[in-house]
Amino acid sequence: MKKRFYLSVSVALLLGTVLVFSSCSDNADTPIGEEEKSDLSVYDMNRPVGFGKEVTGSNNQNPVLVTTEAELRNAVSGTEPATVYIQGHISLSTRIMVGSNKTILGISGASVKNANRDENAGIFLLVGSNNVIIRNLTLLGPGAYDIDANDGDNISLTNATNVWVDHCDIQDGIDGNFDIVSGSDNICCSWTRFRYLIEPKAGGSGENDKHCNSNLIGNSNNSADVDEGHLNCTFINCWWGSGCIERCPRVRFGKVHVVNCLYDGTDYNYCIGYGVYSNIYVEKCAFTTEEAQKNALRDWHGDKDFNVKITGCLGLEDTELYQGDRTQFVPTYDYLSYDANKVATILTDASTGAGATLNIQYK
Repeated sequence: MKKRFYLSVSVALLLGTVLVFSSCSDNADTPIGEEEKSDLSVYDMNRPVGFGKEVTGSNNQNPVLVTTEAELRNAVSGTEPATVYIQGHISLSTRIMVGSNKTILGISGASVKNANRDENAGIFLLVGSNNVIIRNLTLLGPGAYDIDANDGDNISLTNATNVWVDHCDIQDGIDGNFDIVSGSDNICCSWTRFRYLIEPKAGGSGENDKHCNSNLIGNSNNSADVDEGHLNCTFINCWWGSGCIERCPRVRFGKVHVVNCLYDGTDYNYCIGYGVYSNIYVEKCAFTTEEAQKNALRDWHGDKDFNVKITGCLGLEDTELYQGDRTQFVPTYDYLSYDANKVATILTDASTGAGATLNIQYK
């Protein structure tokens, strides 16, 4: 394994806010609709960026208001475009399959919960789905319990493509909070908060008594035929905090960009795990606690190639780790970034920061 250190600070960092120039423009066909919050953070581009930039969801077609599990399950099924507004709190009996061309929006204060700590766990499952938006929801799992509930994540993507998760508060998944596996691709997760508030349950069949493992990207070292060239994800302005222990995220195969994200928890075994053929670019993130700084990275690559670059982060030195001759992934798409010293203040803002902070209304 080779390792490089960069001690100089770039001009971009000294200037603070950097617009990695956006050629995209706001337009009437934006997937957001007319209900979005008018007082977003000045750093919020209010659209999918990076690998998920092509997501349009329903294109604001066929709006429907749901307040029950049955209504929600029906509204998000199939492939016809639908703009689904969730009002109030919905409790699930089991996970919900989400079809293609859907926009799922939480009206202010909306939440969806699945309290099952068994094979019926999970909230949204996307299998082969394409072009889906999930915004402004609090998603509540039952608490971590390692029973290998592979589809039991609060959001689980299996061979799903073009997905944007934005301004959600994702808590206490039984297996994970948001997992991306089996050839899923072109994913953007922005302004989302991940945490564990419920005490994990011990004694599961998976034998991990504290399975507070938030985000898994790629679930097998032996799935190159499915995952090679896929699992490409952008995490921008996300917050891994209270109770998160591992997988923030853990990556196999994919190109993954982690930018302007916050690590302020005190329970990490590790924050970012780099596995087989992973190619990770960690940019201007804030590792603000001793535990985050000491346990920022974990090596899972074995004897396989990988690339990891850390640049401009608070609490970490600029570093490049690699094995093999693959080229380090460096983002060339459009996105807005800012100095890592600002990350904690921006993302923890109760009105405009990470989490379900949008003021979406049904009209």
